[in-house]
Amino acid sequence: MPEPKEGTPEMRSHHWGARALSIAAGAALLSLALGAGVAAAGTHKAFHLDKTCAESSEPLGYICTVRHSDFKWIPPGTDVHYLSQNGNIVQAQIDIENGTTNGACTWSSDVDAICVFSFGTGRLTQFNLEVVVTANADQSIWYWDGTYWFGN
Repeated sequence: MPEPKEGTPEMRSHHWGARALSIAAGAALLSLALGAGVAAAGTHKAFHLDKTCAESSEPLGYICTVRHSDFKWIPPGTDVHYLSQNGNIVQAQIDIENGTTNGACTWSSDVDAICVFSFGTGRLTQFNLEVVVTANADQSIWYWDGTYWFGN
């Protein structure tokens, strides 16, 4: 079949058909890329930190400071504040530069707990964290091991 001649209705139709196909292909690729971004956003990643705790004027009488963290937005020196307690559940808050997240730690013994944080502010918007809390023998170092993810 011969190529349509420049300026003819057939050529304009051919040109617009190719453009529509190109736009549709671009939209499909963008949709896939956005979908992949959403899926990646919810991917669980390993989390570890260790912290020390000391007496303070905090509401529950102590504050913990991160010594080491695998998560860059909760660096060493970050404080974990314990705000209130109801039975074996302690409300906790982590404040970082440009963000905050709140959670609850459910204690099953003096040295074992599970903490769940979700939906913070700033850098920690849509941040979710679930960790198991343990301590060394003399309770001088506390460990948080679990997973984090961003999204719903």
